[in-house]
Amino acid sequence: MEKAIRQEIREWSFQTLEQPLEEYNGMRGCPYASKSWGKDRVKITFKRDKSFVPLYDALDSFDDSYDVNIVVDLDYEEDQEAFHDRVHDINQAISVGAFGDKDLWIMSSHPDDGDEDLVEDEYFEPSNDIVYGMMYVQRLAKLQQAAYNLERTEYYESVFGDRNPEHVFKTRERFYNKLRAIA
Repeated sequence: MEKAIRQEIREWSFQTLEQPLEEYNGMRGCPYASKSWGKDRVKITFKRDKSFVPLYDALDSFDDSYDVNIVVDLDYEEDQEAFHDRVHDINQAISVGAFGDKDLWIMSSHPDDGDEDLVEDEYFEPSNDIVYGMMYVQRLAKLQQAAYNLERTEYYESVFGDRNPEHVFKTRERFYNKLRAIA
């Protein structure tokens, strides 16, 4: 099962994040995904039950031998808002040092995100019947610097249009500025 999910995630990334998309003015869903996959810098781990220990372990053991650790949540919270609220709360805990390393950030996707998806489902057909959420653990500083670079382009307007999640961006930037003030 894990092998099938890993393959599906790789194919999803290739089809939806790494290809230039017409509705994004020829930009990719994620301009950095292809490079990370190409350099074997994507790690995939699994959360198999309600316990968040696998995510906490991903935070505790994060190192720079990879750009992102995708934590596949096989027993995700059914309530989409509760799922994302928990990730927000964990990001808050990271920012105050609860996991030691404050230079981390989690992005997430829930199976019911639907219209809020970064990329429309028309580009990808799942290869198995397993439904899961994903949490993407990354370096906060690296992610925020990439965001600053993308702000100089039309990326966010093309990708999000009127659905720009400004509150998420502002929270991430606030944590980043707090991190920089400590350094």
